[in-house]
Amino acid sequence: MLSSLAHRLKGRSAGEIVRLIGHNIVYHARELSPEARRRNRKFRAFDEQWGTDTFEMRELHTLTVDPALAAHARRYQASNGGNMSSWFADLNVDFTRTAFIDYGCGKGRAVLEAARFPFARVIGVEFAPELVDIALRNREIMAARGALAAPVEFLCMDAARYRPPVDLDLVCFFYDPFDDTVMAPVAERLTALAQPVSVIYLEPHCIGQFRKSGHWAEGISVDNLVLRNPAALGR
Repeated sequence: MLSSLAHRLKGRSAGEIVRLIGHNIVYHARELSPEARRRNRKFRAFDEQWGTDTFEMRELHTLTVDPALAAHARRYQASNGGNMSSWFADLNVDFTRTAFIDYGCGKGRAVLEAARFPFARVIGVEFAPELVDIALRNREIMAARGALAAPVEFLCMDAARYRPPVDLDLVCFFYDPFDDTVMAPVAERLTALAQPVSVIYLEPHCIGQFRKSGHWAEGISVDNLVLRNPAALGR
C-alpha cells in the first residue's frame, strides 16, 4: 500500500499532492455510504448478468501507461449507466444520427450500456492498453449474446489527441476521467465543433474548462450535470 502511494505521488507538486489526497479522502468517505453500497451491488449485478469484467477498480500504477499521461489521469472505476434512458430522453437524442463517446472509458462499462441503445456509433477512448483489452473482451461477450444495438469501437489513445467525428451529432460522457491538463484541449476541441454536441459530466471537477468559453448551456438530468452547445439547443 505504501509503495502504491509513493508511486502515485512521485513527481507531483505540493499542490497536486494536496488535491490528490483530498480527492481520495472524499472518494473513500463516499464509498462507505449506503448509496455507494447499493450502487456497487447494481454494478456487480451487471457483470453477473453478462459475464463481463467491469466492476473491479484498477489503480494506474498497475497499468502499462505513459507516466507523463498517468500524472493527469484518475484510477479506473466503473461508471453508472443506469440513468442513461433518462439522460437521453432529456437531451432529446436522435440515436440514428448520433455518436456516443466515453472519454476515459476504462473497461467499457458506460460504452456497453450506451450500445444497448441504437446509436449510429458508440466509441470508447482509453489510454491504458490493458483496460482496452478488457473492454474488447467485454464487447465480444455482449455481442455474442445479442445485447448490443449499436456498433462499438474502442480506441487506445490519449484523449487530448482524439478528434471526434464531425458527421454526426455527439453525446459525450465524462466520469471524472482526468484533470484540467487533459480536459483543456478536449473541451476546446468540443467547443469548436459546429454540429450538435451534448455533454454528460459526472463529478465535474474540470467544469471550468467548459465554462470559460461561455459557449455551453448547463442543465441537470437525474442530478447530473449536462451541457449543450448552441447547435444542440437549436434542434
